[in-house]
Amino acid sequence: MALHYRPLVIWLHWLMAIMLVIVCLSMEFITLYPKGSSGRTLMLSTHYLLGLVILILAVIRLWLWWLSEPVEKPDQARVQKFVAKAVFILLYGLMITLPIIGWVDIGLWNVSVSAFGWQLPQIASPDSLMAEELSQVHILMAKAGYGLVGLHGAAALYHHFILKDATLKRMLPRFRQRA
Repeated sequence: MALHYRPLVIWLHWLMAIMLVIVCLSMEFITLYPKGSSGRTLMLSTHYLLGLVILILAVIRLWLWWLSEPVEKPDQARVQKFVAKAVFILLYGLMITLPIIGWVDIGLWNVSVSAFGWQLPQIASPDSLMAEELSQVHILMAKAGYGLVGLHGAAALYHHFILKDATLKRMLPRFRQRA
C-alpha cells in the first residue's frame, strides 16, 4: 500500500477545491452586479463553466480512485470509517449531481452557455415554473455541500492536530528539496 496519494490525484484534489471556491464565490458576488451587466454575465459564465469542469474532473477522480492502489490509512474507529465513507459518497454525489441539475436548470430557464466558441447543448425544454423549483433544489444541495466541505476540512485538521496522524499530509503536495 502507498503512503501518499498519487501526484495527479493530489493535484486534482486541490485544483477542484479551488474551483469549488470560485464556483461558490461567483454566486455570492453575483448580487454586486445589476442584471444584464457584463460583471453579472461573467459571474454566471464562471459558475456554469467551472461547474461543468468539476463534473468532468469528479468523474476522472473517481476513475483514478478506482484504478489506484489503496492508500495506507491509520487505524480508525468504526464510526470514523463510516463517516469518512459517507462524506466521500455525498461529496462525489454532489460534485456529479449539482452540475447536472444546474445544466438541466439552465435549459429550463432557456439560457445558452458557450465557451471558446463551443455551445453547451440544451438538455431541457424551457419551463419557468419547473426552473424555479429546480433552482431551489440546486441551491439547497449547494448549501449542503458547504457543510460537507466544512466537515471534510475539519476532519483533516482533526487528524492532523488532534490525532497527529498522516491523513492530511498524504494529500499535501510533496515538494522536492533542492540540493
